[in-house]
Amino acid sequence: MLTLSKKMLVAALLAATCAPAAFAADYYGAPPLQTRSFAPYNEVRGGIFYHDTMDRETGVDINAEILSRWGALAWKTPFLDTQLMLRPHLGGNLNTAGDTSMIYAGYTLTIDLTDALFIEGSFGGMAHNGNTEESQGGLALGCNVMFRESTSVGYRINQAWNVTAMIEHSSNNGYCSDNDGLTNVGMRLGYAF
Repeated sequence: MLTLSKKMLVAALLAATCAPAAFAADYYGAPPLQTRSFAPYNEVRGGIFYHDTMDRETGVDINAEILSRWGALAWKTPFLDTQLMLRPHLGGNLNTAGDTSMIYAGYTLTIDLTDALFIEGSFGGMAHNGNTEESQGGLALGCNVMFRESTSVGYRINQAWNVTAMIEHSSNNGYCSDNDGLTNVGMRLGYAF
């Protein structure tokens, strides 16, 4: 059985061995954002978009999206010394005024400019419930299934949370008789896990 003085000696030794690590963490500050292992990760995002920048339809869109690490690729460019990640995404926009809503899927390329600042581009397809012909009034999208692309500028608040400003555009590329296209802009909050 340990006596009181032996217990104090063990406690002092533990404190002496742990103190340098604690001091180093305080002295050097928090670790950088990129301490996450360089591998694809999952992320969920949600936000609000200004619907149809040409004002042919009204309302705002509530957006939700998931980016998956499954089927993703990550690499580092030696000449730019930056990280790139290509991840599949699945999402949707719900229009609050009852106009065109959509679901979409594709791939998103994320390019880290700094530990906190990044840009993104995405390409894929979408399906919507909006008007397809001019005779229906308002926006005439031509096809119910269309191409969708987007671009974003983002800022990582910490390792888990980020905020992005985004613009997205959907079009049928002339494959259907009408092709008004739909462009939305907005902000999203993301959580990586």
